Amino acid sequence: MEKQKRTKFSGTVFFRDKQIIVNLFVIQFEDDNCRIAYCPALNVYGYGKSEEEARSSFEVNLAEFFDYAIKKKTLECELESLGWSASKGKKFTSPDFSSLLQSNKQLKNIMNTRNFSKIDRSFTLPVAN
Repeated sequence: MEKQKRTKFSGTVFFRDKQIIVNLFVIQFEDDNCRIAYCPALNVYGYGKSEEEARSSFEVNLAEFFDYAIKKKTLECELESLGWSASKGKKFTSPDFSSLLQSNKQLKNIMNTRNFSKIDRSFTLPVAN
């Protein structure tokens, strides 16, 4: 099993001209011959037969997460319920890895029982009106 560094990571969300830019880490692992892409900071998953399919599914689900929360005007509340903090200028910062590991049973299970890889990535998503 690959070792996860126990350092802080930063997931951030920026709102710019009808776009959301979010920096996240995504964990990829296999479960019952299915590839899974999982972002513990947002509790969003994607899956597929290959890593590429899992990433693509994840990106669709990530866009849906933000689209739904923005349309319902619940994004700030949703991020706060997931442990994110807000600062001036609508910049949100995710909880650090150690906090997620303590509070997220799914993440703890993945870290303890699965071979996984970690991907740090920036996603740019359109914001619906």
